[in-house]
Amino acid sequence: MGACNFIQFKSARTAQHAFDALVAEAEWDHGHDPYNGTISTTRLKRGHATVAEEWGEAARDAAIGMADADGWGEKRESRAIDCGRIGEAGPHMWAFYGWAAC
Repeated sequence: MGACNFIQFKSARTAQHAFDALVAEAEWDHGHDPYNGTISTTRLKRGHATVAEEWGEAARDAAIGMADADGWGEKRESRAIDCGRIGEAGPHMWAFYGWAAC
């Protein structure tokens, strides 16, 4: 089997909430196959990086650049990036990247 790199964005109050929502969506769309090529085949690595205080195009581009510079992480591991708050009192946008089993 191989690995497919990915990056996904999701807004939530915490990285864990965003990650859990993305996993649930992937399992709904692609099932529970341990080689489905989605974020659901990974575990969230503890800790996260921050690229911006406010969400926007620059934050998105910085997150993609960070993932690329990191070699997209490790197989079966999702790394989180805080891409900043959405609005004044809104949730944060989170980016998750890694290598999914496929």
